[in-house]
Amino acid sequence: MALSAEVKALYDAGRISTRQMVRVQLGSGIFGFIARREPLTYAGVIYKPFGLIEVSDIGGGTGTAADGGFTLTLAESKQFDLTPEILTQIENEDYRDRPVVVYDAHFHPDTMALIQVEPVARGYLDVIEHNADDTRGYYLTARCEGRQLDYSRQNGRKRTVADQQRRDPGDRFFEHAATAGRVDIAWGKAVGSAVNSAKSAAAGAARAIGFKGL
Repeated sequence: MALSAEVKALYDAGRISTRQMVRVQLGSGIFGFIARREPLTYAGVIYKPFGLIEVSDIGGGTGTAADGGFTLTLAESKQFDLTPEILTQIENEDYRDRPVVVYDAHFHPDTMALIQVEPVARGYLDVIEHNADDTRGYYLTARCEGRQLDYSRQNGRKRTVADQQRRDPGDRFFEHAATAGRVDIAWGKAVGSAVNSAKSAAAGAARAIGFKGL
């Protein structure tokens, strides 16, 4: 997504206010977090304030060679009632391979009005590590696989005539795709034609005459 002209102008002036947002779709529902003091409702999801979210650098590359992996770090915070006990509850969720989206939310520095929300990373939750140290206390590190996983996901659906018609009306190349491998298809042969029927009848008669001569 391209930045709006207003956001670009504020960036050039060094006055833009940007906050990171994380949208996680877990087994029990969709959860949103934003690195600021006030909640934000965006696209039907309430992003709750958590001021200690960290997002690693997003991997590079393109196509099937894309890296795209990133990590999310969420530390305990008394300010937001985020205790170690609450953080450990993530293990009660079905989070493996669940989609994650990281956004940059751009606000006007004077009015704090939301100007634009820009997606900067998409991926899937892989593993969540539990850690503790003297600096941050208790914190979670969620390792996310990039969207390059989509290139290797298999779909058992066969392409149909209707699919091809949307691309090229009149093209019936996939007419037999759904039954290929299960029924015999006469690719370029006139099976069942009058000529083949006559040949089969003649061959049968010749065999009958031969048996009579024994």
